[in-house]
Amino acid sequence: MGLNIDNANCLFCGAEPETRNHLFFGCGFARDLWGNVLSLCGINRRVSTWDRELIWASQFLKGKTLIVLLLKLAFVGHVYSIWRERNSRLFGGRARPVGEVLNDICDSIRIRLSGWSINRVDRRNATLCSSRSI
Repeated sequence: MGLNIDNANCLFCGAEPETRNHLFFGCGFARDLWGNVLSLCGINRRVSTWDRELIWASQFLKGKTLIVLLLKLAFVGHVYSIWRERNSRLFGGRARPVGEVLNDICDSIRIRLSGWSINRVDRRNATLCSSRSI
C-alpha cells in the first residue's frame, strides 16, 4: 500500500532527501521563492529553517494590521505553493520557475485582500496597497 518511490530526493534540486525542512525552506527553489516573497513584503532578512521560520512567524505575525495580514497570507501561500508545485512536478511532469510560482502567490493574496475593507488613509497601508496593486 502507498506510493512506490524510487528516488526520495527533492524534486526541485535533486540534491538532498525531501524532508519538510528541505522542501519548504532548505532547497534553493524554496529559499529563492520565500526570499522573494519576503522582499515584496518589505522584509529584508535571510531565509532560515522550517523551525526558525515558524518561530519568526509566531513572534512577528501578531495583530491585525495590513502588513501582518499580508505576511500571514504570504507564509501560507508559500507553503501551499511549494506543495502544489512539488505535486505538479511529481504527478504532472510540469516544472515552473520561481517567478511563475511567485506570481501565483501574489495573485492569490491580491484576490484575498480585494474583499477586505482596508484603511487607505493610513500612509503605510496606502503605500502597501499601491505597491502591490491591491
